[in-house]
Amino acid sequence: MNSAPTMARLTVRRRWLAALPLALGCAVLGAAVSGCASSHKVRGADNEGLSTGRLAAVNPLEVVVPPIENQSGRDGLPLAALRERFHFGLVKLRYTPLAIDYVDRNAGPVEASYRPGALGEQASLRIVLTGWDDSLWKSRSRLVVDADVYLLDAREPELTRALWGGHVTRTIDLSRQAAALPTAGAMLDRAVTEFVDGVLASLPARNPER
Repeated sequence: MNSAPTMARLTVRRRWLAALPLALGCAVLGAAVSGCASSHKVRGADNEGLSTGRLAAVNPLEVVVPPIENQSGRDGLPLAALRERFHFGLVKLRYTPLAIDYVDRNAGPVEASYRPGALGEQASLRIVLTGWDDSLWKSRSRLVVDADVYLLDAREPELTRALWGGHVTRTIDLSRQAAALPTAGAMLDRAVTEFVDGVLASLPARNPER
């Protein structure tokens, strides 16, 4: 005949055994979620040189993308393609970049002729290409691009008052995609897309409610 303490211990043991599968399941699920979180790469997090300033306070809508400044010391670079891709990327982030042909007609087709705010925009995206290392492009489909990229307030266009930006270095590795990109032009277009999209991944989208 079981005593009361013995029955109590058996009851606790049964409850513990019943709860054990649930506890193990939660532990496994928690480990899986934690593993996913630790392995997931946040887009733009690798652009350590880019930071956000007064962007939220100004919340610009209309943005000018002036001609890209080439200070890389290299000629024949795809400056127009880079500019067009930055323009397209701003649209995806809910900004309203002024049409490139409109900017060139009214502010001039060279970077030196553009004056911030001259077209009524609230901001400008200044892009200065400072490096273009294609020494491994032909052999390994690898390209390293350096640039200074700043979103500037049209009223206070000084770099020290930038809304967002900084220096960025990105390595484009298309070695796994080369077979699907049969021409040199297609390869270069993909490199431009990957560089620009990687840079703009760090730019917060515009708040449409303001």
